[in-house]
Amino acid sequence: MNNRRPIVDEQYTKGNKHVLNYVVYRSTTGNGNDEVLQHKLFGTIETAHITLHPDGTVNFRDKRGKIYLKMIIMSNLAGFSPQPSRKLKLFLLKVRHRI
Repeated sequence: MNNRRPIVDEQYTKGNKHVLNYVVYRSTTGNGNDEVLQHKLFGTIETAHITLHPDGTVNFRDKRGKIYLKMIIMSNLAGFSPQPSRKLKLFLLKVRHRI
C-alpha cells in the first residue's frame, strides 16, 4: 500500500487468522480512485493484494500465496465480519472475473 491519505478505509476479519483491508485512494494520475483489497494472515503477514485502477486495469500482487485472496473474493467474503460495504461489493463485482 502507499502513504497517500485514504478516502475509504475498511477492515474485515474472519476469526483471528484472516484480515482484509479495503482502501480507496485518489489516483496519482488525478483521474479517479485506486481501490485496493489486501489480505493478511494474523493481521501482519501480507499474502497478496489486488488493485483496481480508474481505467479498469487490475493488478494482482502475490507476496506469499494469492490463493487465499482469490478464494475470499470468489466466496464474496463468506464468514467475514462486518458485512461487506456497498463499495466493496461493487469492487468485488469488477475484479472477480479478472483474477
